[in-house]
Amino acid sequence: MNLSFTPIGHVRNAIREPREGFSKKNETSILDLLPQFAEGLYRLDDSSYIDVLFYFDRSDSYQLQGPIFTGEVKGVFASRSPRRPNGIGVTTVRLQKVERNKVWVSGLDAMDGTPILDIKPGSMPPTTETAEAETLRRERLRNNPRFDIIRAIKSEDLEELLLGAAQMHGHFCPGLALGVKATAYAMNALSGMSDNMEDLRAILETKTCFADGLQYVSGCTLGNQALRFKDLEQTAFTLTRKNGKGLRVAAREEARQLIQESFPEFNALFQQVVIQQSQSPQLKEDFRKATRDRAFAVLQLPFDQLFTMKEVAG
Repeated sequence: MNLSFTPIGHVRNAIREPREGFSKKNETSILDLLPQFAEGLYRLDDSSYIDVLFYFDRSDSYQLQGPIFTGEVKGVFASRSPRRPNGIGVTTVRLQKVERNKVWVSGLDAMDGTPILDIKPGSMPPTTETAEAETLRRERLRNNPRFDIIRAIKSEDLEELLLGAAQMHGHFCPGLALGVKATAYAMNALSGMSDNMEDLRAILETKTCFADGLQYVSGCTLGNQALRFKDLEQTAFTLTRKNGKGLRVAAREEARQLIQESFPEFNALFQQVVIQQSQSPQLKEDFRKATRDRAFAVLQLPFDQLFTMKEVAG
């Protein structure tokens, strides 16, 4: 039996490459339906979430088993891989607005120009949405405890990574933020060189706050023996795969000056609280808040102005 489908429209968004489905999915996409289907959108906005079914038109083959974005190997029907026998994708998205034959949504990971096959109200009842989502999250973490971390890396969600790293580190600080930013950037670059991220190893050259950012994001720690420490007093690390090939990331000499110049108000508080040892409760609280704000702000500074990165071979 042969089946055929007629697209009802196409996706319009900023996703041009498959890997951007992680980092840009929360940006707005437009479901641009053909005018003859506009009447079918009547009262779609009764739903806060909708399911979008689409066709992977740029996947020309399929694999029954292969690595997913976390590095685990799964069967195609146990994953959301675009390389499927029938090339059908479905994503639950947040509905923003409907106008005539166009629907604005966020959370769609389909590429620009992707054919749309169908639109349905979200299948998860609103009353069970939170409970169901938490159940699914816990199930994913039982199967892979680093699932949320890997997804944040792929999505380039540095704030989420910093929030997690601070739970381990104990507080927010620029050094931790630098470690988070450098490691996430390196891991995405390594992923671009190869999808196989298993057996990742790290060589750390500093024992400052930067180190905890590396350990949290990469998963390479002293405890799992994936981390080696060389006390070279350099704000740097090397990430390699099993074959010894990888990347070395090092802070530029001018990085400290760039950070200081970017946050002059922090420097004055640092001088009063840390250098002059002020015991003022208000100054201490102001310094704590400034340290936190500076850490998150560091994430926004250009990577290339903070670090150098080069390929290495074992």
